Amino acid sequence: MGTIIGIDLGTTNSCCAFMERGEPRVIINEEGGRTTPSVVGFAKDGERFVGEIAKRQLVVNPESTVYAIKRFMGRRYRECRADFALVGYPIVEGGSGECAVEVQGRLFSPRELSAFVLQKLKKAAEDFLGEPVTEAVITVPAYFTDSQRQATRDAGTIAGLDVLRIINEPTAAALAYVHDRRKSSTIAVYDFGGGTFDVSILHVERDVAEVKATRGDNQLGGADLDRLLFDWLSQQFQRENGVPLPSDRVVVQRLRDAAERAKLELSTATSTDVQLPFLFVDAAGPHHLQVTVTRAIFEDLIAGLVERTLAECRAALTDAKMSVDQIDEVVMVGGSSRIPMVQERVKALFGRPLNKGFNPDEVVAVGAAVQAGMLEGDVKGVTLLDVTNFSLGIEVKGGQFGRLIPKNTTLPAMARRQVSTVVDNQRSVKIHILQGESPVARENVSMGEFELNNIQPAPRGLPRIEVTFQIDANGIVDVTARDTRSGLSEQVRIDAPAGISKADLERLTAQHADLAAADAAARELKAVRATIEGQIVSLEGLQRAHQGVLHRSDLDGLDQALKRARMALLKSSDPSNLKELADYLQRVQKHVRARV
Repeated sequence: MGTIIGIDLGTTNSCCAFMERGEPRVIINEEGGRTTPSVVGFAKDGERFVGEIAKRQLVVNPESTVYAIKRFMGRRYRECRADFALVGYPIVEGGSGECAVEVQGRLFSPRELSAFVLQKLKKAAEDFLGEPVTEAVITVPAYFTDSQRQATRDAGTIAGLDVLRIINEPTAAALAYVHDRRKSSTIAVYDFGGGTFDVSILHVERDVAEVKATRGDNQLGGADLDRLLFDWLSQQFQRENGVPLPSDRVVVQRLRDAAERAKLELSTATSTDVQLPFLFVDAAGPHHLQVTVTRAIFEDLIAGLVERTLAECRAALTDAKMSVDQIDEVVMVGGSSRIPMVQERVKALFGRPLNKGFNPDEVVAVGAAVQAGMLEGDVKGVTLLDVTNFSLGIEVKGGQFGRLIPKNTTLPAMARRQVSTVVDNQRSVKIHILQGESPVARENVSMGEFELNNIQPAPRGLPRIEVTFQIDANGIVDVTARDTRSGLSEQVRIDAPAGISKADLERLTAQHADLAAADAAARELKAVRATIEGQIVSLEGLQRAHQGVLHRSDLDGLDQALKRARMALLKSSDPSNLKELADYLQRVQKHVRARV
């Protein structure tokens, strides 16, 4: 077994880490950063970029630059309409009814686009560790549904990773907190990320971390704060210029980018200037935006959203049957937790100092690495007891939801319920498995269904069908239905609900492996071309500097080498041929230097 890495696949930025000699260590990417922007960009020639270089083209090429894709992971198109305004690229309905992104005439699912980010992290880990990486622990928001979790697992598989565990982000942060600690305490993890919000209440008793309750909102994050500031800036622009902001994607993206920068700057400054000269030009001439945003204005805009996070915190305390007085520490996670107003309100709610001993952008990846270390056997003495994030049950008579395992039940868990037939001599019973909190079955998330057949004929209501739910520590659900009279039983394992088919997953995995190989070949070609270009410049310098010193045969050989190199750069795309040329040019350079 190689090194298992821990990955925080974030909405705005992603991060990965691993355990080294019992201590977590963040992996540095190719650009020297500790985090990687979760951005995928496509150039006009089809070349693909991931990370910082993709983020740099966002303003000039918004339609072909995908960001915040986590907001659409594993969700149906019809469920996401309110989030379309948060992004500048076109969201369309895919063949399965899920969201898809159309880029240059091709549809990409959120799991495919996330796989590109994971491939970038995988390569960074391999370069950093100097060995192949094939296994990972990936984190998700605590309130992700099973379909969203499975889409994340699919993304890892497509990227060439065996995803050993999917764990909740607040739980990962708690693991980072309890690692190498032996202090008993009750902590609240406040996780306000770029696209989602979660809060978890945990009790730590020496080497056992038990999640007591978790709450969250998958449609509340830093992107929503950006949107409020964007709307305010749009209003200021119209007030100053007398015309509304046009719908041009480049113009809109410039203003989005300015709103995000202003939000970040207001975390350390009390005011910031937004200056966008020549935002667009129309028949009346150029239009500019120059406005000062104060922290007070920003705080007034976001107050309602911040209060929504505090309401989730109060609900989590209620679910955990605790009061704020029982919370010993509050751990802040996610980029939006840096906002001064957020910190002030959270501190006021809990009446406790905030734990700022962790980097909010890295702590989740560090916790994932600790979980990876537990799987490898390198981390001992830490026991994690997580909970179900939603209630689980079945559809019962009247289209109602029969709850078997309530939310916030400690894992592993098991529950039973008896159901019966609804018509005389009914020979089969369909078991529809659901996840959610609504008493109406159709308002919850379907996890799958199966049938128990060959039931002995009997008047309705007489047969006794015992339905058993079992959930293991990994969150994998086993559902069994058994006819208590005949002993007949059927079982279904729900470890891949609402995901794509195995054939499609294998196809996408193969496609992305080919793309990764093509990317590696393209990088190799670029590197060797850059080497030859440098050698040409060096040889041209030698030619100019020693024109009157070198023998005519040396000058002719030098001139021939330069012509060959220039022609190869124009016509050749074979890395092996270009490598041979680079070796040849190096020999020529050594020969010329030896002659002068």
